[in-house]
Amino acid sequence: MIIATLAIAAGIALIWVSAEKLEKYSVLTAKKFGFSSFFIGSTVIAFGTSAPEMLTTFFVSLESKGSMVIGNVIGSNVANLSLVFGAMLLVVALRKLKIQQDQSIQKNLLILLSSSVLVWVIIAIDPFNFISSLVLLISLVLVIMFWYKNGTSEDIQDEVATDTNKVSLKLFTSLVFLVFAAWLITYGANLILNKFSLGQLFIGYTVLAIGTSLPEIAASVSLALKGRYETVSGTLIGSNIFNGLCVLAIPGLFRDNEMSSGWSYSEWSPLLLILFFITFIFAAYIFALSKKERKASLFLSFIFLSSYFISLYFAY
Repeated sequence: MIIATLAIAAGIALIWVSAEKLEKYSVLTAKKFGFSSFFIGSTVIAFGTSAPEMLTTFFVSLESKGSMVIGNVIGSNVANLSLVFGAMLLVVALRKLKIQQDQSIQKNLLILLSSSVLVWVIIAIDPFNFISSLVLLISLVLVIMFWYKNGTSEDIQDEVATDTNKVSLKLFTSLVFLVFAAWLITYGANLILNKFSLGQLFIGYTVLAIGTSLPEIAASVSLALKGRYETVSGTLIGSNIFNGLCVLAIPGLFRDNEMSSGWSYSEWSPLLLILFFITFIFAAYIFALSKKERKASLFLSFIFLSSYFISLYFAY
């Protein structure tokens, strides 16, 4: 148990640092091409914060533990909107600040809701099928193409603007450490799984999901403190879409019949319902902010934060 705890703690610490660096140097690279704030948030930063989920999913898939993958995907997406957005909203509400979103975000909210429905359908039918993986990946490519064509070029000012030396090397180094961090968390999670005989879904929903969602929490709170609420929304929208359309596609690519061992859709349908509910609330709130500037809702922050702990009951 000590080894498992140390492995997970070390992995989380490495993920916190390496994911932040990965985002930093990814944004630097994206800025050189004049990408928009939302495009950077929804793709570059979202990819950086979703990289832990992708890598842990890869290592878990190598061991044919597909149920843990589903738990990681659902848990991470619930954590993104309940814990990450809830924490960001709480910080802004306590500071009694107002939030507003650009109207261009409305189309991306429709994409988020559509991708959530697609993910639900794929999980309900067969999330470990090769065809399912292709459908998810093709959908992701189409979404990224839409973002690219509809993004506008603008000047993005932040703390990384002056750091342009050896970006590629630093980006690669960050990725290497992120891979090792993901392996550590997966290793620790497997030790806990074997010792306590807990379900793969529960471990994926808690240990993997929380551990890999920490970069989103750090990035979103940091951006919120700087007043970059639109980038926060783009990061969360992009991260959930990446988790659903990319991370969920990984198991099916292995074509392993053992991947679906122990998987039961009926056990997880309540959590999918919770995920869609908070996704809808998130989308409705961001849509309202795109219509009119409003004070951050302290009540909604508690709704989002409490929804995760309620979901733990169903996960267990």
